[in-house]
Amino acid sequence: MSANESYLPDGYANHLCSLTETLTSLRETIEGDHTLTTDQRMFARRLLYLTNQPIKEAERILPDPDCDDDSTDDNTLDSANDYATTLTRVEEQLCWLIRSLQAALADANYDEAPAEKFTTALEYATALRDIIPAVPTESPVLAAQADIAIAEIDPHVGGRGDSDGRWLEYQLDRALNRWGYGAARRQHIFSLEVDVVARRRTKQQEPSDWIVAQCKDWTTDPITPRILFRLCTVAFACRAMPVLCHTTELTPRAEKLARELEVRVLTLKDLERAELPAPHVAKPTTALNEWGPQYRAREDRGSFPLMFRGEPGKRFSYVPGFTPVGKDADYEPIESDQDDDGTHPAAGH
Repeated sequence: MSANESYLPDGYANHLCSLTETLTSLRETIEGDHTLTTDQRMFARRLLYLTNQPIKEAERILPDPDCDDDSTDDNTLDSANDYATTLTRVEEQLCWLIRSLQAALADANYDEAPAEKFTTALEYATALRDIIPAVPTESPVLAAQADIAIAEIDPHVGGRGDSDGRWLEYQLDRALNRWGYGAARRQHIFSLEVDVVARRRTKQQEPSDWIVAQCKDWTTDPITPRILFRLCTVAFACRAMPVLCHTTELTPRAEKLARELEVRVLTLKDLERAELPAPHVAKPTTALNEWGPQYRAREDRGSFPLMFRGEPGKRFSYVPGFTPVGKDADYEPIESDQDDDGTHPAAGH
């Protein structure tokens, strides 16, 4: 059913807006807190990500909240010393939403009740207590809420070793499905295994209609050119667009190579976007008021050897049948392709 505003408890909008603002502040503080170890920051960010997902799902079910400007004034986390207070505030807001929605929507018929979504969020938020050293492991809020039962969550959800990188692959799979793709994980292409392959359900006659993705859920090792060469070799062999999803850093050479080959490079934050992000094609200059030509990946990567130029079908493209247009990341179908098999994915369009 579609929820009506009249069904919602008084104060719902302000509590929800306060909760989301607090979670945003908490995430930003954790990302910049280098007193935490790399693994602590990684697992905390992951738990916050999983806390936010059911909240967003509940927001899609319920009417958009009309927040008061004053409702988010006191939700900024000033320092890492406020972790315990902030996490307690998050738990209080979630418990209020759970109890209030259970009462207000008791007679409503949902496939997945909004209160259950907030309960899932509470499970992941409470697991943060086992990750952040300065926070007591026992929640004073849950101790006083005997009527709210939550499952115990492993705070090291999706940890390396046991999970073998599957957590990040699953998150990319979810994002691709939300962006209009059908996706499959752990697929074999020739003799190589790739993490995720995807095909857009409604073709847009763009190279991004087909995707081959590699996920690197690493904490310390950087992404090197070797990773990108392997990804692009497999993707181009499949006539698909290469996507790299990672939780680490790229070496300078790998970063340059990703721009030149127009690889979509995604982080966890990118998986929250409304659509597949475009590739990075330009790099900021080091000078001020530099009026020379701006860096563009297509200008910098050069061209085919002289011997190959002019040969039919010898053009850089993710998918044979598309040709680059302009200096950024646009492509257009080729009306008459000269590939050996005489066909291409854009034929007839």
